[in-house]
Amino acid sequence: MPDFKRRDFLKLGLGASSLLALEGYSSLLGTAEGEELAWGGKQVCRTTGKTRHAIPSTCLNCFARCGILGYVDAGRLVKIEGDPGNPNNQGKICAKGQAGINLEYDVDRILYPLRRIGKRGEGKWERISWEKALQEVADRLKTIRGGGNPDEFAFHSERDITTQSFARRFLDVFGSTSILNHTALGGANKKIARQLTWGADIDINDVAYSEYILNFGANPYEAHILRTAFIQRIASTRSIRMVGEKILNKAKLVTFDSRCSITAGRSDEWIPVMPGTDGIVALAMARVIMNEGLYDNDFITKWCNYPVDKLAQHLQPYTPEVAQKISSVPAPDIRRIAREFATAKPATTISAGGVTEHINGVYTERCIALLSAITGNIDIKGGDCLPRTYQFSQPEPIPLEPPRESKLTHPQEFPLAHHMTATNVLSMIKEGRQKISAYMIYQHNPAYFDPECSIHAEILQDEKLIPFFVVIDSYLSESAALADMILPAATYLERLELESPPSFEMVPFISIRQPIVRPLGEAQPFMDILIELARRIGGGMEGYFPFATAEDYWRACISHIAALVKVGGLDYLKEHGVWFDPEAKPNYKSYEKEGFETPSGKFEIYSKILEEKGFNPLPVYEPIPQQQKMKNDQFILITFQENVHTHGYTNNAILLAEITHNNKIWINSDVARARGIKRDDLIEVRSKIGSIKIRAHPTPGIHPMVVAISDSCGHWEYGRIAQA
Repeated sequence: MPDFKRRDFLKLGLGASSLLALEGYSSLLGTAEGEELAWGGKQVCRTTGKTRHAIPSTCLNCFARCGILGYVDAGRLVKIEGDPGNPNNQGKICAKGQAGINLEYDVDRILYPLRRIGKRGEGKWERISWEKALQEVADRLKTIRGGGNPDEFAFHSERDITTQSFARRFLDVFGSTSILNHTALGGANKKIARQLTWGADIDINDVAYSEYILNFGANPYEAHILRTAFIQRIASTRSIRMVGEKILNKAKLVTFDSRCSITAGRSDEWIPVMPGTDGIVALAMARVIMNEGLYDNDFITKWCNYPVDKLAQHLQPYTPEVAQKISSVPAPDIRRIAREFATAKPATTISAGGVTEHINGVYTERCIALLSAITGNIDIKGGDCLPRTYQFSQPEPIPLEPPRESKLTHPQEFPLAHHMTATNVLSMIKEGRQKISAYMIYQHNPAYFDPECSIHAEILQDEKLIPFFVVIDSYLSESAALADMILPAATYLERLELESPPSFEMVPFISIRQPIVRPLGEAQPFMDILIELARRIGGGMEGYFPFATAEDYWRACISHIAALVKVGGLDYLKEHGVWFDPEAKPNYKSYEKEGFETPSGKFEIYSKILEEKGFNPLPVYEPIPQQQKMKNDQFILITFQENVHTHGYTNNAILLAEITHNNKIWINSDVARARGIKRDDLIEVRSKIGSIKIRAHPTPGIHPMVVAISDSCGHWEYGRIAQA
């Protein structure tokens, strides 16, 4: 990120009139010495006047995993702020990060093991000891494992990387292939497309140095996988900035989106697009770039696996006029923006749920990636970069994966998705694809988040389909309310884990998540729960979990990183919160050393893997069948995430609930007027799934054929605050 300090900004921005005004105030108030603004990392108790100690950690209220500082007074967490030492978020956090205190002290939090005593979902529980709870779960799992059908034990977690790694170790030793992790709608499409194209499942937009940002369906000002770190770099590049000794003009930001999000509103241009048609817009732009000779011949020739002439020929049907007819984006705009993007190097393309949440999301993501490739903006400063992270080693002894594919994680109808089909798992269990004797979930809520949540709630309630249902969570979610056993989990503010998020400074780093306060009640860290279950199940499992606690496990995981071990390893992380190699420098064009992690070692415009699975190997536009059959009185419903919520996970934070607690449906103002709909009118929205009644929010900021509802509200469990 450009090194542009606040004091430099004040020197540049404070004009003569401001100085005169300050001089006027000085004559009224007398002479006063200026005080330098403190840059975080310090807190004083107002009551005692004593300085509070800052404990560094890593947030987990969304997937960005920002560095935080927690301040404790008399054993109670009193404040959370950003950690200035974290290279990604650099001392800044969002409202969700600050509201972690609300989640920690939620009055309806689960603090003790609970066992169901009534019918599933009836809400009748008895408090039991950890001894009884763990032994009952261990006995059930021991019976399944001893019966020779370990796949009958299924484990399902939220998209927490550290959890997935440790849970996979547990399932591998157990012998089960039924390990699943929740992927947000659209996340699977993006991961698959990126893995097929350049070998990594995520792209890091080096926007701090970009001259042009082309945004398809992403909303980083409100919601992004690495939001806080990402948006502050977009903000810096959207103003005059200093890069080295140079002062650069602001980068241009163009957004294609069906809804005028905050990101769209802050863009230089917002271009409404029909949902699911971004792919043909990107292909039409690529056609302009290739036909007008604006492409990077050197990169395509050396590092792409498809020749220039064949690519140009493939793109010929995708004229801007054809794209306009399908997407509603004017052809002149397509041509102009294509030329601007191709000639404004370095440039980058952003994409997210507005693109990937559609059934053609894999193809569309590859179309967008193509734009960066043909302009040579791959893994360069200011372009689309490969992720820089550290890989943690697995402690010895390393368990072998079961030598078979899971029927739940490798369904035939999704040959490329692998473990990313988690939202369909319960339906597959109902279809009888895999018998399940025990289903365990950790901080996951399929009865609320899955697309067919009401159907999945019925499946969870069916004891014939799922004889034993265990939930490890901190809150009584819609799914936990249907469990046979609830084990209280320590929150992210009470447990120890290590992370290596993708670095926006292009130098990998490791951050620690450590206990800021002791677990409330009898809550236990998830990893400690699995360690104890392994010991109780026995049969050799205990040999793979020789750790007294999670801390022993993590010390072993970083033992191969010599530079970190040299400065103190885990103890250094506990004190400083983050570590990176001080000798490391940003390393762009990393593919020049070892190539891309693809079968060809190149950026794969042509994917043989797609071809072998029966799909088109090239980036193409695939129409959405349902949209082809739309009637005049029908709309396309899209969802979006509120900027102060992480989907439905933070609704029990009272600070956030006071900001956003109710949903409204966005509808185009002209369309609403024609139908006699006014602001806050109660209207009914129907689909083949069901219907809801919701207040109207007429606005010119949405495509006329589209309506939109946030995914961030609407709990019927999750505590009194979320339900209020």
